[in-house]
Amino acid sequence: MSVDSPVELDDFGSLVDLAVQRILVSDDVAATKYRSGAPVEDLLRERQVLAEAGRRAAQMGLDREFAIRFFRSQIDASKVVQRGMLARWQAHPEEAPSTPPDLQSIRERLDELTDQLLEQLRSTQVTRRHTSLCRTRLHEARVPVAAVHHLDALHRRALDLATEWICSAD
Repeated sequence: MSVDSPVELDDFGSLVDLAVQRILVSDDVAATKYRSGAPVEDLLRERQVLAEAGRRAAQMGLDREFAIRFFRSQIDASKVVQRGMLARWQAHPEEAPSTPPDLQSIRERLDELTDQLLEQLRSTQVTRRHTSLCRTRLHEARVPVAAVHHLDALHRRALDLATEWICSAD
């Protein structure tokens, strides 16, 4: 759960909040790529992240393939944000960050969020197997979390993508 969140969140709210936090880290990832000229696509890093998420999920008793699908959607959501931010900064260079954030700190934060997201996936596992209940709970969680974080259209679109697999049976 976000430290500054004034909303009390249940397990689904916490799961959505963590997904939003991961999406917001994508702004920093975009800043490092803007300053370095690196491409949005980093297939080697993606494979590493997905393999590690699948390994950790299996250790926790979660379905490995579900976890990989879920984290693939997290990566895809991040790319949506990165591309959107890069396009914004190319159109308005005066809004671009002047110094890139530290890439190692970003990766450490993403690793923390991966662990927390896996814990929340485990906490919501039983409810997520009941598709209609899961969708209701997910919708009820998304609205206040998106509001608390003041998500713009780009980040809301990324949230849609990041949460698309939550209610699939694992």
